[in-house]
Amino acid sequence: MKPLRALSRYSFTALAVLIALAAASLPARAVTVQEEIDLGKKIHAEILKQNQLYPDESAQKEMQQYGQNLAKGVKRTEIPYHFYILKDNDFNAFSIPGGYVYFTDRLWRVLRKDERIGVIGHEITHVDRRHAIDMMLDQQRRQIWLSVLLAAARANNTWGNIAGMAEQMYTLKYSRADEQQADEGAVDLCQKAGYNPAGILLAMYKIKRFEDESGGAPPKIFSDHPPTKERQQYITSLLQSKGIPVPPENVQEQPNPYRIGQVTSVNGNSISFTSSKPLQPGNTVWVMRNGWDFYYEKRTPVPMARAVVKSVGSTVNADVWVISSVQKAQVAKDMEVYDPPMPSPERGIGTLRPISREAGGLGRLMLNARPQRFERFLAYQAVWNNDRTQLVNDSVGYLVITNESSETGYQPITRLKYSYAPMDQNSVLVKLDDPDQQRWVGPVISIGKSSQAIEIMPSRQLSSGKTYEVLYPAWNKDDTYRKRVVGTARLQSTDKKVVLKITSFSSGWSMADIQNGFDVYEVK
Repeated sequence: MKPLRALSRYSFTALAVLIALAAASLPARAVTVQEEIDLGKKIHAEILKQNQLYPDESAQKEMQQYGQNLAKGVKRTEIPYHFYILKDNDFNAFSIPGGYVYFTDRLWRVLRKDERIGVIGHEITHVDRRHAIDMMLDQQRRQIWLSVLLAAARANNTWGNIAGMAEQMYTLKYSRADEQQADEGAVDLCQKAGYNPAGILLAMYKIKRFEDESGGAPPKIFSDHPPTKERQQYITSLLQSKGIPVPPENVQEQPNPYRIGQVTSVNGNSISFTSSKPLQPGNTVWVMRNGWDFYYEKRTPVPMARAVVKSVGSTVNADVWVISSVQKAQVAKDMEVYDPPMPSPERGIGTLRPISREAGGLGRLMLNARPQRFERFLAYQAVWNNDRTQLVNDSVGYLVITNESSETGYQPITRLKYSYAPMDQNSVLVKLDDPDQQRWVGPVISIGKSSQAIEIMPSRQLSSGKTYEVLYPAWNKDDTYRKRVVGTARLQSTDKKVVLKITSFSSGWSMADIQNGFDVYEVK
């Protein structure tokens, strides 16, 4: 999938624009509900241009259901509410005026039902109480920028123009009073809708654990809020004043029975460690650190790095690859080493063997039969599942044979989420079964970002009168053709190189996201 973008620019910038809007109580220029709704639509459209929706339709429906039930209790009933989960690995949720509330998929997956509902109620209250648009400049500047921004909202101006003006002038930070009001609103809306009114406190327990694990820095959801501990205390007092039972902060310990040793030394990307069981070169083990499980509910050893054994002596020597989600952490002496159960190997037609770490990610093709040019393979390895509870087989990379006579004659692309399991490290190769193979054209082999052009290695002759689509690889069965489309392109040149000009992008994609190894198809 595409590289992840931080969402905070949209939450803060969008709200910063609206600082220029006058509060409803000000006689200088009242902002009508319709103007707020119209501006919210423009901000929302820009967010969807820059970010992909989380593809889990059941999760989207669940958020809509919770949100609409909560929204029945708002004061400004004329505002229509909309709820979306965006595909992003940040720990974040935010809202914008006009009735739009967003979660990142990571936050959605980490929180449980009551916690999700509490956070949704908090964000709805920010909209309902006009917290963003009631943050204003002084009287004179407010009147000037109000006219400009509302004119832009009514016209067909791009959001980038509006954001460019506002981003230079304003920095948004909710007041303690606003945050307390949003927490009160979350409790009130949950009570009215028949949900657990303590959900926002349960969410705060997890936010604090995330904050502590990150070295004291709060996640983006509360980066400009009052300190988490202070908010926990306030919400606890609020619940008690309403006679609502305060849920205890239950923390469980979950030991891991697969410990085999301990790191004795670290040298760059290599480690030495002790082992209580015999290991062989090529074996994979895992360096773990003490932390929280995926849901921030249990203290447990957490996978930190993959280690592949190089040699065995009085200690075991191994190369390590740090898991991307914990890149800020460093493998260190005395960390523990584990050997959890591996899944049964994927059935394939060969493997990709390592040459050296300096080979730039290229491995040596070891196939059961000589490959054909333009054959396509997925590379499988054992990796951690989404909640890091067990190892599973999944595709870590994709390759297209470009020179059938060479052991390294292929165009590879690594799946970014599994960068800790490089595809050249003994991946099992499985031939790709593509139902759209007949219109597959070839892989991207070079990218001109400034010219918005791509060079491909074509498996067939292209036509200047046709439209082509650029797709990211089909990593699994859920990656349907339509979901994979990054953008469209037209033939630009066949002089020495076959070059396509990108003509449009799908929502959430840009030229910066296209990678060598992406697929190109002819449009039906």
